[in-house]
Amino acid sequence: MNSSEAQNILLHALQDYLSAVSAQKLPDRPDLIPHCQQLELLAVQLAPQLDPRLNHFLESKSYRKAHDYLVALPSSKLAKATPPRQPCSS
Repeated sequence: MNSSEAQNILLHALQDYLSAVSAQKLPDRPDLIPHCQQLELLAVQLAPQLDPRLNHFLESKSYRKAHDYLVALPSSKLAKATPPRQPCSS
């Protein structure tokens, strides 16, 4: 797996996690534990293909910073990223 593929996999997992975090105020809030476990596993598996700065964010569990770092990459390095879905406040 190349670096771009690893970044795409990680980006999607981070987007899922951040969507789950933003849904914590909802009555049927999602469980964050599976998302955290997946991110921890990906951090270990993908570490050799990732930039050291991104590895640092993952090791310190700074998932928002990791997401923002990946989204800020030039489009040539990463497929078009979609921002995490945020529920509307009522």
